[in-house]
Amino acid sequence: MKKLVLLLAILLSLVVFAGSFSIPVIAGQVEVPVVVQMGKLVDMLPEDFEPDWTSLRILVEGVEVPFQIEDVDGNGRISAPDYLVFIAKGNTQIVVQDAPGKAVVYPKAFEVVKDSKGWTIKAVDESIEAVVNDHGLLQVTKFGSVKAKLVDEVGIARVSGWYNSTYYVDGKLGDHHEETSGAFRVVSLKVLDPGPVAVCVVAVLKSEKFNGLKQELVTHLFKNGDILVDNRFVFETYADMMKLQTMITRPIIPAFDDTLHILPVFRRLVWADQLNITPYEYWLQRNAITWVDNMPYITFPAGSSMKPLWWGATYIFASMERWRTNFSPKGKIGVAEILPEIPVVPADYKKWLDGDTWVYESLEFRDGVFKWMPGEFEAYPSTTGVYSMKVEDMPNRYKAGDIVQHLRLYSIYSAKSVEEAIKFIEAKSNSFRSLKIGE
Repeated sequence: MKKLVLLLAILLSLVVFAGSFSIPVIAGQVEVPVVVQMGKLVDMLPEDFEPDWTSLRILVEGVEVPFQIEDVDGNGRISAPDYLVFIAKGNTQIVVQDAPGKAVVYPKAFEVVKDSKGWTIKAVDESIEAVVNDHGLLQVTKFGSVKAKLVDEVGIARVSGWYNSTYYVDGKLGDHHEETSGAFRVVSLKVLDPGPVAVCVVAVLKSEKFNGLKQELVTHLFKNGDILVDNRFVFETYADMMKLQTMITRPIIPAFDDTLHILPVFRRLVWADQLNITPYEYWLQRNAITWVDNMPYITFPAGSSMKPLWWGATYIFASMERWRTNFSPKGKIGVAEILPEIPVVPADYKKWLDGDTWVYESLEFRDGVFKWMPGEFEAYPSTTGVYSMKVEDMPNRYKAGDIVQHLRLYSIYSAKSVEEAIKFIEAKSNSFRSLKIGE
């Protein structure tokens, strides 16, 4: 009898003192999406802590919120490549115990239907509609009460370079130059079962033009209109590339003909440097500056070329800033691109041009490497000699195993005015850049 009492006491103590561990997630005061691999989550736990994932909970400011765990590798159990997905703001906690809990089941936020052309996605509350094509590219066709093509081809790759270059062997760039948007064949493509927070598209694509260039595209559409894109270019062999860009096409325009393009003033713009003026002065000359909260913002009609100094792009060879957006005052709706960090602009011009820059052309947001150095660089003293005009010196050279990653947040939002849109995106971008997990 004493042994039985002792055994019960031991078991009771194990239940009472079951361990719990909390991983902090810090963000700003505006909701931002969180996608973290389970393997990385496990690395944040103590080595002697054995989590029971049925006990997992997400608390935002102390209140339990929905989350989902996505079976990315399709093995039917929680494993390292799988994603934990939720929406965070302020002080958020990922809480897990080392004892079994009652697994929670939240209602799904989306319904997904497959057809011959791809997938149709609809929010259960009818607030969002979207389609995914047969290459895993997302198009959003409804947000709130607005039903139109609001953004298309989310995450599409634009690449160019020298096909079969052997420059490192014999100094030759290869057979010829190739350029394409989206000419990738599908290696694998799946739309994961939607959860209470988001629906995820996982696509692995290989370039038809460049041997050994692979695109790994993971896109999450969230119930609040956020689209988190993790785009990885993986090189399996040597390549000389002139362009390596992630894009979205036709954000808001042509759905609304009054659409404006808005962004913080560039820290560097080649055209301004060539004129020996600041980027602010360049856009002021075009009557394209709006002030909000004592800060200047570039604002111009999204469909206008805005009289570029040369070439046809509205802007090119421009520094990547914290965000940019297309916004329709008439539709009171916009699509913003938000960066997870503000890239450094190196003082060395060549080093800057070798990295990622921003282009706005043909109603497309383009992020990434752009290496066509035009003769106009030599026409202005300020940029003469900053880069070699020899074609063989221009490409970015990648070797087997190199990875270029673009993590981008595209957010569909509603606002009553340009001022309100700018204030919202500033707060949203600050929250996204503030996001820290386990620190």
